[in-house]
Amino acid sequence: MASYFDNYTLDDLLDEMEAVYLNDKRPWILGYSGGKDSSCTLQVTFSMLKRLPKEKRHKPVYVVSSDTLIENPIILEYLKDNINKINESAKELDLPIIAQIVYPELHDSFWANIIGKGYPTPKSIQYRWCTERLKIRPSNKFIKEKLEYEDVVVLLGVRKDESSARKARIEKREIEGYLLTPHETLRGKNKLAYVYTPIVDFSTADVWDVLYHNNDNLITFNAGDFPSPATAWGTSAMELFEMYMKGSGDSGECPFIADESSAKSSCGNSRFGCWICTVVKEDKSLNGFIESGHNELKPLVEFRSWLLSERDKPKNRKKHKRNGAVVKRDGKIMFGPFTFEARQMILKKLLETQIEMQKFYPDLELINLGELKAIDEIWDNEEDLTSTTLLNIYKEVTGKDLPWAEYKNPLFDSSTLNVIAEKCKEYDINNDLFNKLVIDTNKYKHFSNNTKLKNAVSKILNQQWLHQDIIEKIEEESGKELEHENK
Repeated sequence: MASYFDNYTLDDLLDEMEAVYLNDKRPWILGYSGGKDSSCTLQVTFSMLKRLPKEKRHKPVYVVSSDTLIENPIILEYLKDNINKINESAKELDLPIIAQIVYPELHDSFWANIIGKGYPTPKSIQYRWCTERLKIRPSNKFIKEKLEYEDVVVLLGVRKDESSARKARIEKREIEGYLLTPHETLRGKNKLAYVYTPIVDFSTADVWDVLYHNNDNLITFNAGDFPSPATAWGTSAMELFEMYMKGSGDSGECPFIADESSAKSSCGNSRFGCWICTVVKEDKSLNGFIESGHNELKPLVEFRSWLLSERDKPKNRKKHKRNGAVVKRDGKIMFGPFTFEARQMILKKLLETQIEMQKFYPDLELINLGELKAIDEIWDNEEDLTSTTLLNIYKEVTGKDLPWAEYKNPLFDSSTLNVIAEKCKEYDINNDLFNKLVIDTNKYKHFSNNTKLKNAVSKILNQQWLHQDIIEKIEEESGKELEHENK
């Protein structure tokens, strides 16, 4: 791709951005992932605002980053440091820039879905449920909160040079002659979100040129060192460049995502994606950092490999979906979610890995207390008659009690639970089925109107997997009848 600077100068771009900024009162929301493209977009935004007189800096620029809670620890530290520096620098320079990190809802986090609900880890772009929950929803929630009051302009560091697929999508959305395009999905009550992509025609070399060469920001980090290029908010541009050098392959960061269509080519092949990403065969990010000397990341690679090895073992998966439906493909019943036993195994292994990682990153939480609380509630609500399974695993691995441990009591005492287990075995009753019936009965037992209880029990007893043998017999008979008619 030709360089943007073959035909234009950096001042030309800043003039364009200034015109867009001054044109209306719509606040800007800049998606910042910490990678080179979003850093370049933020760099030129800083530059544009700095050259404006104070009285013309009339509207805020929100810099929004997404922490999926499963970020590479090195990238996460870098991101948090940059967010702090952006806010400090904006305050010093009196710029209307406000930076913050958004997070997924705890009940919708990666581990709440895997360990809590049993979702299988994503293995393909078609079944990548994580991007929507971990990146798109938190980002959209922030944007929609602003849309309650006014239109907004979303700045994205996307470029046509990234890939032919990305170029095609960008050009499809472009309205010739307009710098802003309406967002496809984000809307408020009579309010709209518009997308502005200031570096859309930049080549990769142009991005580094702005960050590293065409850069008047210099900083000396250690006494005796020569000044080196810095970002407009005071972090080292060389540090970002070195992170890309340490990674392998030629892909970029996992970008700030604001819609599902953008996500289809994002993250899966990214260098700066989630450490547990199972969509890719090889995690180039982790391996690249390890090869460059970050051996402390090895436990993450080992956990990821172990989880992949356990994912498709029949003993670890149910043969029906969470709603009880049985899915067949080519006459074969497909695996459903992880079993309760498998989820307990994953939690234990994850906590053990967290302890290993905390030797190098004392404050690192691979799974935080909020997620553990959410998982505990999911288990209580679906299948854990003891109400203490998660508490016991945590205590066994860490030697500590969870903050809410003293407030929890089992639904039944141990002797009753033993009787239940024996009776289920004696009468060949599925434990999961019995547990769900007992939990829902307990949930609605004090309701004066028993309609909810009846509906809950009916829903459980009518799940497809319970009657699969009858369904298969009907299908078999129907097939024979059809074959006879054809003859």
